[in-house]
Amino acid sequence: MNYGPASKFYDLFKSDEDVDFYRRLAVRCGGRVLELGVGTARVALELARAGVEVWGVDASQYMLNVANTKLRKENASVRKRIKFQLGDIRDFHFNEEFSLIYIPSSTLEHCVSEEDQSRCLTCVYEALQDGGLLAFDISQRKDASKSTWWIDRRELNQQEEVVRIIFSRMNQQTGVVSVDLFFERYHDGLLSERFHELGEVRIFDRGDVETLLKNRGFKVVEVYGDFNHSPPTGSDSRLIFIAEKKLE
Repeated sequence: MNYGPASKFYDLFKSDEDVDFYRRLAVRCGGRVLELGVGTARVALELARAGVEVWGVDASQYMLNVANTKLRKENASVRKRIKFQLGDIRDFHFNEEFSLIYIPSSTLEHCVSEEDQSRCLTCVYEALQDGGLLAFDISQRKDASKSTWWIDRRELNQQEEVVRIIFSRMNQQTGVVSVDLFFERYHDGLLSERFHELGEVRIFDRGDVETLLKNRGFKVVEVYGDFNHSPPTGSDSRLIFIAEKKLE
């Protein structure tokens, strides 16, 4: 996705259903953790408030600008525990190792090609300490032959609101979904700003993910059908994976 100026509106439409899951896992792992696709720091800030040292990578400077604006409002102890870096989740390298690397918000799906997926997971493997964990969630889409769209809106204040329109189309053969996002800002009913973002994501099935992880040196530890640790049912709209870095 070309996350640009509309990044300032993303938190208006956020869902925090995953925060407690990643926070508990990070606290349990201890040590330093890394978020790939940190975005506006929606999750990272909650982990830092819980005492976790969090590093975050994102390819959008617009997203990181929002994250840094939010971070400046935090107390000194929280600010000290967070570090953001502009970068590509397919090509990142640190001198430090991490006990946990997590990829929320279906961000792994932005690695559309097999090469992208392999590069990302290779970087993850190299950045994890021995026995470290990788956790991420992916969406599951059953209506592969259909295009879908939806619209929602949020109030900014008494005079202004933001409308978000999402249109997606899935290629049934490749599993690649083309996504168009429109954000419109209205002041007293009159359009004042409009942004269009577009991109592609790849929808994985469980078998594809497990094979991908195995080939990159990971052992799948847990698979859930939701963030409440429910077992997968086959009709889930989301899957959550926890995998362990295997020793070579």
